[in-house]
Amino acid sequence: MKNYKHKLFDEILYFEKLDSTSKKAERLIKSKQVAGNFLIISKQQKSGIGRGKNTWFSPEGGIWMTAALYGLDVKSNLTIFTGIAIHKAIISLFPELKESLKIKWPNDVYLNNRKLCGILSNHLSTYKYHLLGIGINTNNKIPLELVDIAISLKKDLNYEVKNSEIMNELFNIFAEDLPGFIEGQLDIKYFERNSLLLNKTIELDTDFDKFTGISRGINKDGALLLELKKGMIQPFFAGTVIRWN
Repeated sequence: MKNYKHKLFDEILYFEKLDSTSKKAERLIKSKQVAGNFLIISKQQKSGIGRGKNTWFSPEGGIWMTAALYGLDVKSNLTIFTGIAIHKAIISLFPELKESLKIKWPNDVYLNNRKLCGILSNHLSTYKYHLLGIGINTNNKIPLELVDIAISLKKDLNYEVKNSEIMNELFNIFAEDLPGFIEGQLDIKYFERNSLLLNKTIELDTDFDKFTGISRGINKDGALLLELKKGMIQPFFAGTVIRWN
């Protein structure tokens, strides 16, 4: 991936090891060392960032990157949009995974009920940048203590995949669908067809309180629609799903 290029980005920076691609992108933006759209790729991360206080295990073999997009005027959830693009890309390359690959609100892609991919978005409004941190378990080994909750493509498919092909397909789909998304066209139907949580009873932790209800999909802004009691559906724009069945 050292010489990876894509027309979506004005510059692509590759590193053997970083603390975090997202932190590196933020430092470069704030020090004005970059301009336009750029992508940071690292062979491995020492301190990959997960949602909240979580970390992301990021050894050699996986895809660890942050896309920095300048001047985007988005009207809904960029994380959800990116999750849809990642799902489409993986299914395009590996159609045999169609039934087992699911999108988990708000920022994960799951394979056979285990985490395959995580996405984090951060808006640096002062600098007019949206950061998309993306981690995909492709060829990396999953440590024994995580095998019940995480999975890699190589483990499931029983062969090594090409990271550059996955990235290329992802950014092709992302670039193609982006104009519609900017106009407010979030593909709700695609999300719900491939949702891990749709019509399941879930427990949602919003940091302020916990809520239990039935997941009824998402709205046009990417908010989770949770049926707290019959006929009462509440949208949630942020939170962590800590349990579902």
